[in-house]
Amino acid sequence: MPVLRQSWTVTGQLITDPAVRVLLLAACLPPAFLTGAESLIVPYAVQHHFAAGSPGLMLACVPVGMIAGDFAAGRLLRPATRERLVIPLMVVAGLPLLAFAAGPALPAAAGLLIVTGIGPAYLLGIQRRFLDAVPAAVLGQAFSLLSTSLMIFQGIGPVLFGAVTLVTSPGQAMALAGLATIVTAFSLIPALRR
Repeated sequence: MPVLRQSWTVTGQLITDPAVRVLLLAACLPPAFLTGAESLIVPYAVQHHFAAGSPGLMLACVPVGMIAGDFAAGRLLRPATRERLVIPLMVVAGLPLLAFAAGPALPAAAGLLIVTGIGPAYLLGIQRRFLDAVPAAVLGQAFSLLSTSLMIFQGIGPVLFGAVTLVTSPGQAMALAGLATIVTAFSLIPALRR
């Protein structure tokens, strides 16, 4: 099957290209950690004896933050500024999750989750870099690889951090997800500065 072989060849070329690989990791790892933390909202609410409707409220907070962050970054910031804010926004995504180790009450937890939701606006700063790093002839396949990788990683995050709760509390696992996001952000600094 020539089409399938070509698809695998192009995917291999994209993944082995250092610039593309770094951008793929930057686009996929923090969302994996964030979905891992989000998947623990219900167990966290149960552990802290929040009211029955609290998990729904908490689950809505991250998308509220994402809408606000994407709107602000997309409408108010120039492309160059969005690219400069990639690392700080990744840190914004992870930093509030650290507080869950201390077991914040519902109002504080909701506020922290809204702030966490602002962080994924960093993806807007990666898109143009990804566009520039990929040869025009395989752009469609590159964005397919990006979206598929993102879905796979977002599926792995809840499994990974769900497993972490076997040895720790949901709040501590959420904090570990935040820490993983921050560590990822700082480890990507040298590659993203190039």
